Amino acid sequence: MARDVAALLLRVVAGLIFLPHGWSKVMGEGGSAAFAADIAASYNIPAFLGHLAAWAELAGAILLIAGLFTRVDAFLLAATMFVAAFVVALPDAMFGAPPNAIRAFVAIRGIETPLAMFAICLALLLVGGGRFSLDHLLAGLLGKKKAAAEAAAVRV
Repeated sequence: MARDVAALLLRVVAGLIFLPHGWSKVMGEGGSAAFAADIAASYNIPAFLGHLAAWAELAGAILLIAGLFTRVDAFLLAATMFVAAFVVALPDAMFGAPPNAIRAFVAIRGIETPLAMFAICLALLLVGGGRFSLDHLLAGLLGKKKAAAEAAAVRV
């Protein structure tokens, strides 16, 4: 039960955090094309990955909250946050670091939010959506349908 509640909390909180970020990337001025072009020009990331990241944040947020395709959503969002942390935020943080700063602290502070979201998504990838998810509901419905079909086959 605690694992299911934990999965629910992680899904809903992560979804609520990703939702406005995805919304601004997809529905903002220029849409996902503007975001994709920006990260392609600034970080040499292929534009199609920018589109994928923007849509993963928007659609993935909604699907995470519902608990539908949780592991797929979590994988796509974890990949997005890995890039956000280590390809985008880390070099930016290190570039602006004062000369006397403790570089490890500058690095951690620069990537703390995408790193936390990466960890949340990895946890959801491992544990799934839990009992309070559409994934669980659909698995139960499909399991009953499969059992009924197997029982019918045995009678024949």
